Amino acid sequence: MVSRNCWHCHVCSNMSLPKLRAQYLYDDGSQIYDCTFPKPDETKEDEQDVFVVYRCDNCGYPNIGRYSAAWIKQPGDYGQVLEWIPASAIGKEYPDVPERVASAASECYKCFSIGAYRAAIIMARSVLEAIVTEKIQSPANERGYDKTLSAKLKDAAEEGVISKRLGDCADAIKDVGNGSTHNIFESIDRDYAEYVLSFMDSLIEETYQRDERLSKLAQLSGRLEQAKAEKLSGAPDRN
Repeated sequence: MVSRNCWHCHVCSNMSLPKLRAQYLYDDGSQIYDCTFPKPDETKEDEQDVFVVYRCDNCGYPNIGRYSAAWIKQPGDYGQVLEWIPASAIGKEYPDVPERVASAASECYKCFSIGAYRAAIIMARSVLEAIVTEKIQSPANERGYDKTLSAKLKDAAEEGVISKRLGDCADAIKDVGNGSTHNIFESIDRDYAEYVLSFMDSLIEETYQRDERLSKLAQLSGRLEQAKAEKLSGAPDRN
């Protein structure tokens, strides 16, 4: 069974072979060979890839899986899908975070999921700057100009907006972010992009999610204490 996040309906769904008429050499119902291009008997010796057409069980739209051509020589062992076409951008959910922040941060992951690492970093840098600009006391310098992201992150650590440990990791974010923005042709690999997004997630955790969770915990604690006091005093249970 093969599954993926469908590019059309964006649901993680099973991908089935479409029902075909008996017009192919290997047609015995719907076999994977029937949906493979080029066909096994048409594959050249130096062929590196073959493509299999699937049908999304949820919406019915076609999804194409790229396989290594080597699996043709080993019937029954099709290996892993190397790539899905079209690509499906997958975001990330951020509970206890304002929608405007969560939406922008999720967009970073959509870029990352389709290999657009440069775009992911530039977007993540914008998210970081927007958050710290809102949280620190003075986003402008003594001359009234907007501070750099590096300076803002340093202020955030000094003011306790983020932990010192997280602040110590900020230099790499500044370098990668600025490099991508000012030199659009700079090569960015997956590891750099993953680091930047991990930093962004940590900052979101420290500036939004942690306080919100503690607030909910405090509210729950208050209700439990109230219920305990009412029980001891003999007051009727409100539930």
